[in-house]
Amino acid sequence: MTPYRLTLVSEDDPYPAYRALRDRDPAHYSPPERIWVLTRYHDVANGLRDWRTWSSGRRGNLINDMPARIGRTLGTTDPPSHRFARGLVEQAFTRATLAGLVPRIARLSRELAAKAREAGSSEVVAQISAPLNAEILGSMFGVPRGDFLLLRRWLDDFFLRSSTTNGAEAPQERAMRKLNEYLDALASERLKRPSEDLISAMQAVQSGQQRLTREQVVVTTMTFLTAGFESTNNLFTNLAHALALHPGVYRQIKDEPGLMGAFIEEGMRWDAAAQGFVRCPTRDVRMHGTTIPEGAQVLMHIGSANRDERKFPDPDRFRLRRRRNQHLGLGKGIHFCVGAPLARQMAGSLFSELVAASGRWEVDLLRARRVATPNFRGFCKLPLSI
Repeated sequence: MTPYRLTLVSEDDPYPAYRALRDRDPAHYSPPERIWVLTRYHDVANGLRDWRTWSSGRRGNLINDMPARIGRTLGTTDPPSHRFARGLVEQAFTRATLAGLVPRIARLSRELAAKAREAGSSEVVAQISAPLNAEILGSMFGVPRGDFLLLRRWLDDFFLRSSTTNGAEAPQERAMRKLNEYLDALASERLKRPSEDLISAMQAVQSGQQRLTREQVVVTTMTFLTAGFESTNNLFTNLAHALALHPGVYRQIKDEPGLMGAFIEEGMRWDAAAQGFVRCPTRDVRMHGTTIPEGAQVLMHIGSANRDERKFPDPDRFRLRRRRNQHLGLGKGIHFCVGAPLARQMAGSLFSELVAASGRWEVDLLRARRVATPNFRGFCKLPLSI
């Protein structure tokens, strides 16, 4: 069988290849990439849930993760350190935080939709997704809007996995260093002059006598900004693309706005923004006739699991009224996405306004460009006409 390639995720339609892996080699080892790939829903869901067997702290959660991240972020730690850090983060990132953002999200979504309709043609990433993220994610953490847009290059480069020669700094390493420097300075400023933002809140909360260190606050903020920007940007572009491919779905949600929530959930399943995360077995694991050795790098392939016919009837079809849509687009278990309510709110508000303002829905795939990261699937450029 053809070995799995990290570039597969950025192809126009990788899903037939995922199906072949599920059917013929569900616990697949790729020698060229030196990675194991689990592709069936049951295996991936269990792997994401069972942190004792499948560790996030040994090799990180991204493919070929940077050593400087491992053990320092919510996504790259196991209990008990993960439980402590997440508990404090959740004290800072409360339902009240989201509730306070809802009016701003609605206003900005309405303004962006009106501009897109007036222009006729827009580029989703630069003119819709980035401004929304800059306003919402930036304001949450006290990053000025202008600074957030300047940080975009580092946010984009963070998930690259480029190799270099002669000891040169790889783009992803430079991005992490630059983001760390910027956010460390911002956290220092917030210690002196606290503000109404999550950096200040995270530095203030404590559990007993324990607090998050400044390094933990900086790394957690970096995780929110990088994952938040990348995930929501890919979610928005994948949803826009899915609507263009399914004109019947577009007409349905335009006629019945109450279906927007179902559209967002099915979009997360049908073409997941986060296609997979890495786990490392803490012991040899025997499955599907082979043994995955302790310490291996294993990709829990969410993109494939979400199309597994063993879990979802007619999985390749985009079905608005799909029952019990238990997709893995936001993860599962202790690492379930902390920002899931915010992502759903932003996507629902944005697409409600865009669809309501639109008279058509067309994307120009000849001028579109996909992101080139091995964990995420979406577009870094997507022209849209409404």
